[in-house]
Amino acid sequence: MAWISRRAALGAAALGLGARGARAQAWPSRPVRLVVPLVPGGTTDLIARVIAEPLGRAIGQTAVVENRPGANGWIANDAVMRERPDGHTLIVNNVSTHAINSAAAPPDRPLTPARGLLPVTNLVETPQVMLVPGEFPVRTLAEFVERARAAPAPLIYASAGVGSYQHIDMELFARRAGITLTHLPLRGAGEMVTSALRGEAQIAEFNVVTALQHLQSGRLRALAVVSGERLPQLPDVPTTAEVGFPELRTALWNGLFAPAGTPAAIVEALHGHVARILSDSEVAGGLERQGVRIVTSESPAAFRAYAEAEVARWTALVRELGITIG
Repeated sequence: MAWISRRAALGAAALGLGARGARAQAWPSRPVRLVVPLVPGGTTDLIARVIAEPLGRAIGQTAVVENRPGANGWIANDAVMRERPDGHTLIVNNVSTHAINSAAAPPDRPLTPARGLLPVTNLVETPQVMLVPGEFPVRTLAEFVERARAAPAPLIYASAGVGSYQHIDMELFARRAGITLTHLPLRGAGEMVTSALRGEAQIAEFNVVTALQHLQSGRLRALAVVSGERLPQLPDVPTTAEVGFPELRTALWNGLFAPAGTPAAIVEALHGHVARILSDSEVAGGLERQGVRIVTSESPAAFRAYAEAEVARWTALVRELGITIG
């Protein structure tokens, strides 16, 4: 991928000549923080840790992962958006903590991730699966809908919190199916798995990395893949489009962002380093075997366009569903 090395070289050359203006200084001049707005153990945390060590080697400084969970990512995002835009503090966001937070924030909120952060590159996508506890007596999404309609009280779905992509997807599913479900907001994938395994929630949407071992053991059962294409890991599980819900097509994407105002040369250099790390066959192979797809952007501008389109898509959904957060 020659374009990566040329782009990285251009960024490095620009940095070597010094940033424009009185605030010019070498980058990096100290360790770089990769802030994760969620608890350790999920896909967002995983990808941050995959890139941290090789990024540190590439830039000649330590790159450390810092988990700052809380408020569906707002605690970390608010902190990073107010950091000095010098390339030493970055954030690994996902579809919920970046696009949905931006889409569903109240209009009087002074900063949202879409306004306060600068896209560097997309990183990975993880397909999603709608599933039920293994002992729950349904085997298709149609059977679940029929059971929900006949139930004396609304069935319960778990999510990673108010405003998470699971929350919005499940509310959209309920509306399109003509059923009522009760929301059980939790604090991440770990608690969601526990609630599903215990039968406290009758349905949930998980990324395939989190769900796969439990699906293979039979403790959870997949009803549909939230995608337009079936997954190699679950070839017999139909897509939501196949079973009549084409609007349910969320992929859990993760991207790297810097505070708004970060010099373009630093953003270009970061993009080149991270794209090269994720193009390494050993790194990419390890992630893909777990069900994670590498989707590094061609350029920071390309990722900016993608992030803006995602904010627009989720804005339309949260307005339709009447969801506000922040």
